[in-house]
Amino acid sequence: MCKASLTGWTKAKCCVNFRTSIGSDRIFGNVNLERNTMNSAQLRLETVTPMFLRGSDNQSLELRPPAFKSLFRYWWRAAVMETDIDDLHKRESCLFGNTQSRSPLSVRISGIASPRSGKYAPLPHRTNPFTSQAYSPNDSFNIILMAPELYEYEKIAELGFLLGGVGNRSRRGFGSIRYQNWSFEDIQQLQHNVYHTLDAISPGKFQKIGSEIKVKPRINIPNYPVILAIYFGKRLWNGVDDLLCAIGKATHNHNHRALGDINPRMASPIHVRIQKVNDQFVPIVTQLNSVFPNNAAPHNYKQIQQDFINAVISYRNA
Repeated sequence: MCKASLTGWTKAKCCVNFRTSIGSDRIFGNVNLERNTMNSAQLRLETVTPMFLRGSDNQSLELRPPAFKSLFRYWWRAAVMETDIDDLHKRESCLFGNTQSRSPLSVRISGIASPRSGKYAPLPHRTNPFTSQAYSPNDSFNIILMAPELYEYEKIAELGFLLGGVGNRSRRGFGSIRYQNWSFEDIQQLQHNVYHTLDAISPGKFQKIGSEIKVKPRINIPNYPVILAIYFGKRLWNGVDDLLCAIGKATHNHNHRALGDINPRMASPIHVRIQKVNDQFVPIVTQLNSVFPNNAAPHNYKQIQQDFINAVISYRNA
């Protein structure tokens, strides 16, 4: 067993360290995850963009708890910047389980009502695009988190919903979700929230530079996808459909294997999601370090990625 926390782990019983407030480095306590006491938290969520989330048959729409646990696990890994892969796996196993042990975290869909659904175009920039069934934007659903200690999981979930999405095309703005009680007055307040949530999970490793959040210099970058930089749109959009179309155009105009490939398979290291600010919308672009198959990095790939990021956040040549 091990000790998993936002700030580190030691070879001991599987426990969680948690802090009293966001941005504080003081350790408040250690809670044994082996105890039977379970706490729960209901997350009231709202769909921001169409969500192409399929069930186990890969055909019908279904809100599936594994999709949300995968979201949380992915963004925790991307945030912690653990350079020792063995340590990473031990910490990850304590929080999310592995083939030998269950996760302390249980995720459930609350109630039986699902969001509305309809036909939406996953490639909206195309002329006469095909459509597919998806959960509709601006609708609500709830999930329940259950664990002996919830602080870490709540912060991880918050980061996942700030930077990521679920379902098909989630790296290009679809499947974006928000907490119903989020109320950002402007893009700066949104950036502030993202930064402090990230710092709660990975304290002292990131910095705000103008309108961007970047990993600090001299931080060792692991050899797996971790957060390098987070960019925010330069302006707000009135309609989410227009913004999705602009993201689609940018994706089409900057099509290159530096942004993901099918053969050999490499998922895009650039994540685009859409957040609501008042009654308008803004893209958030998260750049992860690129781990190319067989270490075959394309020539000038960093500039290619940056050109795409600039197209999304500035809407030039999009």
